Amino acid sequence: MSPLLYSQVNFASSSSPSLPSQRLDAYSLFFSREYGNFFGSSLGISIFDNQTFYAVGVSPELAFGPWGIGLDVNLRISQQGQLRQEDWQDGISSYLRLIRYVRYQFKRDSLYFRLGQLDAVRLGHGSILFLYRNNASYDARRIGIEFDADFGDFGFESLISDVSTFHILGLRPFWRPFRSSGLALLSGLELGATFVGDFNPEATARIHSGAAPSGTSFDSLSIVRSGPMLAFGLDASFPLTRLPLLDVDCFFDVAGLAGYGVGVSVGVSSAFKNLFNALVLSAKLEQRLLTKQFQFAYFDALYEQERYQERTTGIMTRVDELSRIASGGAGIYIELGASILDKLKLFGAYQRLYRTSRGGILQLSIRLEELLPSVVFRADYFKRDVWVETELFTLDNRSFLQVEFSYLPYPYLLLSLVYQWTFMPVRGENNRILHYEPLQRIEPRAALHLQF
Repeated sequence: MSPLLYSQVNFASSSSPSLPSQRLDAYSLFFSREYGNFFGSSLGISIFDNQTFYAVGVSPELAFGPWGIGLDVNLRISQQGQLRQEDWQDGISSYLRLIRYVRYQFKRDSLYFRLGQLDAVRLGHGSILFLYRNNASYDARRIGIEFDADFGDFGFESLISDVSTFHILGLRPFWRPFRSSGLALLSGLELGATFVGDFNPEATARIHSGAAPSGTSFDSLSIVRSGPMLAFGLDASFPLTRLPLLDVDCFFDVAGLAGYGVGVSVGVSSAFKNLFNALVLSAKLEQRLLTKQFQFAYFDALYEQERYQERTTGIMTRVDELSRIASGGAGIYIELGASILDKLKLFGAYQRLYRTSRGGILQLSIRLEELLPSVVFRADYFKRDVWVETELFTLDNRSFLQVEFSYLPYPYLLLSLVYQWTFMPVRGENNRILHYEPLQRIEPRAALHLQF
């Protein structure tokens, strides 16, 4: 795939597994994979809600053997000639996030390191941390770290959400006890253990039991905190079939949120590989059981925005939402994915819990790159807390959307239109983020892209 087609909005792309023992599932088709070398610069207009800014950007991506670096330098100038204030309110972090990423190799290689913006991160099978991103708010992007190693018999996955705060830390060591046994399927058995901790002081902010609720908001004087939010999990996966065109795996997860509930999941994942030398299909079906006060994928795409929200009407917190889940039950989770000629990629994931209100979760992604001459289309959509299916495609404070359509009239000229439903931080004293409000961002632009 030509690096010419990558632009300033970071979308995840596909990567094939580098080790035969690693499973190929629908999610793995959408791991980030940047390609250098090229230089990009752009002129355009950025519209944030009803505010218009002139946009000047530089976005080079460079590769040096296994190393790569991508920059995202954007200046947005108001009609009064001033820089957009929200782009520079986070001190040193405002300058660090100009580095979109520094990487060593790619996800699922034997050694992988990434510093920068994180998109749709998963640990293990995703029962605790899935689709996590540290940049869902355009104006509060963070610099995080992914660091993975696979030594064959054992390895680990790890995550730091923000190097300036070290709030969310995640680690999943894994072990393949029979990898060297020579037994065909048994050698693929993988056992893992996941730990994720949120050490933000607001991570366990809860409403005091004597507080009177008003909807989902509460009096800020009634907030109590009880240390970090900790989650633990164990998982196992086992290959059922390994054929030239078909992989089938089964897996089992148990996960718990310390002081709250527990969830168990069992499922099957299958992949049809290289059908007709053009098509990859993958599907995953999972049965989920959970107690009260538990959410699968507690650390998700909107976690950073929903952890703690302080408004004039009161306080809303993610952990208090968790504590109000009064009953457990069962549900299903489905993933579907496809890749056609490595130029059209589709991904969909949906959770529906039978007895838990607002238990629906939806993720949809599409990549269309080079299948149609000179046309690029990318989109990601995430929605959580779905009560009824009529809410699936409504944009609100439980949604995240980014869409990009691009056309290359000439090999060096890229015309693009970007739309984002993102979030703007509302700040209080000492630049402290109080809560987030939904924000529409529209950006038409013309970009010069030079490959070298």
